[in-house]
Amino acid sequence: MKNCAVITEYNPFHSGHKYQLDVLNAIGFDNIFCVMSGPFVQAAMPAFCDKALRAECAVLGGASAVIELPAVYATASAQLFAEGGLKIISGIKNITHLAMGAVAKSDEILRIAEIKTKFSDRFSCALKSELERGMSYNAASAVALTQLYGELYPDKPSVSHVFDDANNILCIEYISAIYKHCANIEPVIIMRKGALHNDTFTDGQYVSATAIRAFDDCGNLATMQKYIPFNFDKICHYRNNFAADIKLYKKIALFALKRAQPEEINKLRDCSEGMEYLLKNISHLSDFDEIIENATGKRYSKKRLYRLFLDLLLGIEKELVKKRFCTRLLACKKDFDFTLLPECVKTNNADIKTAAENDSEIRQVLQTDINATALYNTLCNISGDYFNYSLVKI
Repeated sequence: MKNCAVITEYNPFHSGHKYQLDVLNAIGFDNIFCVMSGPFVQAAMPAFCDKALRAECAVLGGASAVIELPAVYATASAQLFAEGGLKIISGIKNITHLAMGAVAKSDEILRIAEIKTKFSDRFSCALKSELERGMSYNAASAVALTQLYGELYPDKPSVSHVFDDANNILCIEYISAIYKHCANIEPVIIMRKGALHNDTFTDGQYVSATAIRAFDDCGNLATMQKYIPFNFDKICHYRNNFAADIKLYKKIALFALKRAQPEEINKLRDCSEGMEYLLKNISHLSDFDEIIENATGKRYSKKRLYRLFLDLLLGIEKELVKKRFCTRLLACKKDFDFTLLPECVKTNNADIKTAAENDSEIRQVLQTDINATALYNTLCNISGDYFNYSLVKI
């Protein structure tokens, strides 16, 4: 048996995602597991629609099962996002491959990932040098890896362009995590078709999720129907009636900053280098976006600042990413074999509650998912909590 996995967001599920699953099914894998973010995505924003609907689209599109990636990892940097997914995937019975989409050449991505892991001392030294120059982690990492690539492969063209696309960066982190934790898993790099990650154009057969969300923001989601292969009417209904209130989200985040003490902020997952004092010094401002603009610079990206605010709202501290966790199976085919699931993946609320009662680490991480659901439901004006969920079978 050969089983393949994909780490994803499906925010929302579109024709490009279906293309990827079609390719994997054509290869002939026995099962395709999707490890998918829940109510909040990596950009630290509420998901386009709820996780049950996104998971259902994935199974309709060819996935065998969809597992929720805990919020501790789903809302994290690329490295933690990848490692969280691999922690789940490595426990899947007969798992052999991890699929990923990219726009750069596969050999370039594989070499960069190898440099990051097999030459970790040299990478760390080069990274530290760039960080000391005041660069953000992502920018410093790109410069350090490009420099090392040039030294180790002097006959090859520069790979600086690889770091311009978020999908390429995630691929590097996925493969690095494989090298570190699950050497038996083989990467499958599928070249992305059509639009790039943040492109907003709508020509051709494939567009980005960014473009779909942008058209929805303008009230034109109907023009995107051909790019949303499943549950279009359900998605439109959700967006018309339950779309997250982003203005409210920003107000809640602003209040959280104003009430927090610097030492509380310092414990958060994405806080380092005195970010707590930078934010507290401008916390008197009355506008969330103004605070973000004032804090953004060479050292701190806008996305990292958004993640830090979400850390504050959900209580995501640095130590949580080191702890054991359990999560839930969101959706699956009716004939899915549950014995393939890792021990950390539960199929019902009772088993999740029991796991949390018996393990304090699991309980602490689970509280983050409970908080994430509470916040998401508040923003969407939805009743219920984390445990108001039933497995979707298709």
